[in-house]
Amino acid sequence: MSGFKFKEAFTVNNAPRIVIIFLLVFYIATNFTHHNWTRDDGPIRGVIKWDVISFYGYLPATFIYGDPSLDFLDAGIIDNDNKFWWSPTEDGGKIIYMSCGLSIMYAPFFFMAHLLAPVFGEARDGFSSIYQFFLVFGALVYAGLGFIFLKKILLRYFTPLVTAITLLLIGLGTNLYYYSTHEAVMSHSYNFVLITIFLYTVVKWYEKATWRRTFLLGMLFGLIVLIRPTNMLILILLVLWGVDSWTSFMERMRYLLRNIPKILLMIFAFMLPWIPQFLYWHMITGQFLYYSYGPHGDRFYFDNPHILESLFSYRKGWLLYAPMMIFAIVGLVPLKKMIRGSTLPISLILILMIYVMSSWWTWWFGGGFGGRIYIDMYGILAIPLAAFVAAVLALKKRKVRFVIIGFLSLLVFFQLLQTRHYVKTAIHWDSMSKKSYWLNFMRLRHTGEYHHLLSIHDEELCRKGIYVYYDMSEDRSYLKELSEETGIELMIREIQQSRTLPGDIRRYARRMDITVEEASRMTAERMFYMKRDHRFY
Repeated sequence: MSGFKFKEAFTVNNAPRIVIIFLLVFYIATNFTHHNWTRDDGPIRGVIKWDVISFYGYLPATFIYGDPSLDFLDAGIIDNDNKFWWSPTEDGGKIIYMSCGLSIMYAPFFFMAHLLAPVFGEARDGFSSIYQFFLVFGALVYAGLGFIFLKKILLRYFTPLVTAITLLLIGLGTNLYYYSTHEAVMSHSYNFVLITIFLYTVVKWYEKATWRRTFLLGMLFGLIVLIRPTNMLILILLVLWGVDSWTSFMERMRYLLRNIPKILLMIFAFMLPWIPQFLYWHMITGQFLYYSYGPHGDRFYFDNPHILESLFSYRKGWLLYAPMMIFAIVGLVPLKKMIRGSTLPISLILILMIYVMSSWWTWWFGGGFGGRIYIDMYGILAIPLAAFVAAVLALKKRKVRFVIIGFLSLLVFFQLLQTRHYVKTAIHWDSMSKKSYWLNFMRLRHTGEYHHLLSIHDEELCRKGIYVYYDMSEDRSYLKELSEETGIELMIREIQQSRTLPGDIRRYARRMDITVEEASRMTAERMFYMKRDHRFY
């Protein structure tokens, strides 16, 4: 009997469940192999570091130090060795840079850690190893939920075999794996989970628009937007899911109008996760709405999107560092015949998301592994990827099927290898160039020449929408022999020969209401000093 049950458990119908268990075991093994919660390189902790400092800071500031205004930092209560990041307000206050959405997601696991810290002899300071461990554990729980709901979505439209293969390709064949393990506490895997559950709830809502599902949709959407406001684009799923013609669009509009009371409930539920954020902003600034990115000069340049760079560049090209998603895009073609009314919303979200993300001043989104910003959409893009897999399995020519499936398997291996490259710093976090990429291609360890081939961005100019990058392999020694005026004139000629800089400078001059000549000289002067003095090291 036990043998029969064992065989029964490994049927094709159970394949999606087996894949999810395998993925979670693989993720757990990765976490315990690297045990980032115990790593502490001076002020840089293994888990609570970089952007996570701002995402997480609300919790210890409020529930341990009792002061979300961070005034306790001035009192010397703790040594702020990169524990809290804040920006100054106009009246001299301190405001946490990021919104509190992820703190809401972290909260259950933060409180678990705070409760158990004395049991394990850990300091109840919000930053000891037990807090970091529970943040990683929480990310694993959320990842598991994401895969479970993705399985539910895929099984509605595809066979268990297609669903299992798709789960495996998403879980190991993309940079979701890295951001669910090595940097699991970053926002991307959380948004992957929330957006996947949101899509599942949208599908169920159109089957039966209960008040409970309506409330859940609003809450999910509010939390998704609170974590990353640009993800408000997923509202397209709610409006257009199942729409494939003008007739069905008009019918959808009439349906939504007939359900105004539920739409109002949805709006109310949307606002609930935002209440803590509104209260925090008001406490710190006196305003219920506050753009915390403003003091840093962060903004979108919608008149100058870097679409090709965002998708294909060596610096951070999404499809270069997660090539599996090329087949998700290709899968939009067969998807149209497989799931009626799904191609339009998915395509529209993808196009708009690429445009918006590539218009951000730092289109590469700072340090990270590949186009990490697109991970949020993987729960949506898994549907056309599954359509591609289904189309391949339906091919009549067995050899063609084997070749394509073999290639997808190779891409999973390649993705895992690139993940190792990034972990071992053979892929730089924000300055890869064509030379540095191919130097380390398929190598397990980077060479000594690696850092001399990078392409460093000029952050000050990039914030202004003038995209200047410094080639580290360039010989700059001759600049020290030039006078200032000669050097600046040389940089002006370099700008004029550039394919993109003249346009960047014209747009900047127009925004600042200065002449192009003034903007060019300002840019050339900075380039000269940066290159001559090696200030970008």
